[in-house]
Amino acid sequence: MNFLLLHPGEVDAEGRALLHGRRAEHVRTVLRAEVGQVLRAGLVDGLLGTAEVRSIEPDRVEVATRFDRAPAPAADVLLLAVPRPKVLQRLYAHAAALGFGTLVLFRSWRVEKSHLQSQALGPELQRQQLLAGLEQAGRTRVPAVHFFPLFKPMVEDALDGLGLPPQRFVAHPTAATGTADLGPLPRAPFALAIGPEGGFLPYEVEQLTRRGFAAIHCGPHPLRTETAVAVLTGQLDLLRQRASLDG
Repeated sequence: MNFLLLHPGEVDAEGRALLHGRRAEHVRTVLRAEVGQVLRAGLVDGLLGTAEVRSIEPDRVEVATRFDRAPAPAADVLLLAVPRPKVLQRLYAHAAALGFGTLVLFRSWRVEKSHLQSQALGPELQRQQLLAGLEQAGRTRVPAVHFFPLFKPMVEDALDGLGLPPQRFVAHPTAATGTADLGPLPRAPFALAIGPEGGFLPYEVEQLTRRGFAAIHCGPHPLRTETAVAVLTGQLDLLRQRASLDG
């Protein structure tokens, strides 16, 4: 972490903030910062900027902040069948680091019921991991998280109200279209649905395609959920960038 993520309430009217605990220790021992050093910083759900180290003491670090740049938009949506609890904890951080603005969790047929009882679905652990992902990537916008315990009610009753972008994809290993077959994508947000490691049922893929999701795959080999999230997000974003370059 070479990016300080601060809560608005931690910064006083003069822009000063005191760091304690983990963040202060990181500045002292990992970054080995010195007085006068300027670090990248951001406000949770706010602007980006800098934090100049003003003093370093055994129990705290004082910084002078300046926030003056808007963060990158975070309008992409990740729809994710609930994975194993330890994987889900990591995926919170991955989703935040990759810039998703919304994370929709749901139970599909192949998701074990026990996964829904996990503490990983609790708001405190969710936020902790989301903030860790933002720190890693130098982002500030905390993704909104929605949870649906059943697939069918989510698709039939809730999906239209989630404000998903028109550009939608569902990952499916037997899809006829691979990401390599896609042309440049519009420079606009996308929604990406990824199922459990066993994949969506054909019925589930059909329901999503009826609602505008294009079925795609990213290669012939099955991937773990967190790997699939990273690979597909990167490939789709690259196709968006190509559209900008071509234009």
